[in-house]
Amino acid sequence: MQFTPQQLTGGPKYQHHTRIGNWSEDQELEELRLKDFLAQKESGQLKVTAKQRQLEECLQAAKLSETPDGLLRWGQSVMLLNHQSKGWLSVNPYDEVTKTSEAFVMTTTARSDPSVRNVFIMDRVDEQDGYDDDVIHYGQLVRFAMAPFGSKMCRPTFLHSEMVTALAAAKFSRHQEVTGLAEPNGETKWQGLFPGG
Repeated sequence: MQFTPQQLTGGPKYQHHTRIGNWSEDQELEELRLKDFLAQKESGQLKVTAKQRQLEECLQAAKLSETPDGLLRWGQSVMLLNHQSKGWLSVNPYDEVTKTSEAFVMTTTARSDPSVRNVFIMDRVDEQDGYDDDVIHYGQLVRFAMAPFGSKMCRPTFLHSEMVTALAAAKFSRHQEVTGLAEPNGETKWQGLFPGG
């Protein structure tokens, strides 16, 4: 081990309370950071606080419709399960996509509690579809609507999907993109088909 000439002659040694460099500026900067953090915390501008508010908006409880006879009817509130991802279809109003009108990304979640972000209302597309009752039949066209909620989704949105193109595809999988679209159109119409037929 080598020693400096100062250490060999028994001169003053470096100790933990010796201040070097711009210690005064560093201390002042640390105090300013703390003041800024406390001000953001009190005004609710911290990112973690904003995320908490978003979660509270999206996870408000919603009620599903009862079906004592096991039949689905127009106007009922339901949840949609994706068998491939084994998740419940949900909208994220804080993740917007560019479409012809206001649109939000749809995802799936393992959370099975009904909330405003994953409950859909079944709307009839055509009153003259050949059925005169309020029961939903195979082959009828349906729109899955979501009621507005929170600060971002100010009007009803409809479950929407379009074929994969260079401009439209899911972010990560690059498969068919599914969104919540604020304007009903031909790509917001869905049809119930009999399994295997």
